[in-house]
Amino acid sequence: LEVDYEPHNVANLGRLLENQVRKMNALRERVRALKFVPIDPAGSYIPMTFKSFDGGKFDLRFEPFEFEVVKVADSNGNIKMNFAAPVGDFEDGDIGYVLEGLDANPTMRQFLDILRIRSLREISRFLTAKGTLMEIAEFACMFEAITRAPGDDTYMILKDGLLRTRKIRDDLIPHMIDYIHRNADRVSVAGVAKTSKILFLLQAALACERVFPPDQMGYVKIPLDLENMAYKWSPTTRIRPEMPTRLAYAFGDLYIAKLSPETNLLVTVELPQGYDGACIYSDSRIVEIMSYLAKDSMYSYPVMGYPQTIMRAHESAAGIGFPASILYEKIVEGLVDRSDPALAGYIRDSTMLDEAVSKEQLGGMV
Repeated sequence: LEVDYEPHNVANLGRLLENQVRKMNALRERVRALKFVPIDPAGSYIPMTFKSFDGGKFDLRFEPFEFEVVKVADSNGNIKMNFAAPVGDFEDGDIGYVLEGLDANPTMRQFLDILRIRSLREISRFLTAKGTLMEIAEFACMFEAITRAPGDDTYMILKDGLLRTRKIRDDLIPHMIDYIHRNADRVSVAGVAKTSKILFLLQAALACERVFPPDQMGYVKIPLDLENMAYKWSPTTRIRPEMPTRLAYAFGDLYIAKLSPETNLLVTVELPQGYDGACIYSDSRIVEIMSYLAKDSMYSYPVMGYPQTIMRAHESAAGIGFPASILYEKIVEGLVDRSDPALAGYIRDSTMLDEAVSKEQLGGMV
């Protein structure tokens, strides 16, 4: 079989490449109009208390058994929640029984009250999908921290990743934004992501247009029409007539920021803003928030330019290595103890085979 690698023999390739270059040039023209807002290095010395929350999990799976063990920690090393999360298909009655204890958890109960719902069964269309309950638990811990924040504006709560989520029903998100708004004079809230769809879309254009000076910290605000190019319309990513300035599942505005002069790393930041033009954070407050983020990121390790506080929470939440292996074995034994001899033997055999083939189930963060 003769293999032809000559581009001129690929039909329509030339026209397609011309089209792609035109698209990039149009994107570069849009990016050229973005306003770079420098961050004053003096802002790096403003006193600020940071707190971050992050979740880690590992899976236990051998058909038909499947669930996750979730741990949510803060940047001070405190384990805030630790529970088993169902994954896969469940009958309505079964899922209610499984989640009853989690519904009653004080942190989760307060969060459900903020959302004005009675049970976790009402919170998501994808409740038993992988990672859903972990992200819900992260938000529950964040909102508990908002409630307990001291009464000053030098307190910041960070989330690893953007605030926007498809794990929670988009019609419940306005309640979360309203709660942040009502507490905005006491605490600032931000989501920070190392990767995002909008950054993937714009990174080449930002580099070609040299929007971010190499020796400066600063940020650009992303207009909604550029945001829509990255986050395509679907039933869960839509713009409602009553909220024309916001994707339905978004918390607010997106920014691309450079938070350290020592690196070219760009991150995406989401800051909550109210609907219908209601302002949660003024322009001057946004500059302050970005300066605070730069304070936490200028010389961070191991990822310089990414908030150190978030990385500390990640380290606390990641269940890896020997402790995770011990917990895994104890969970398997608990399953064996609840099974008849035939099933217990199958579980032991399946577990031994799985361990011989792969150790990936002990991986911690996903």
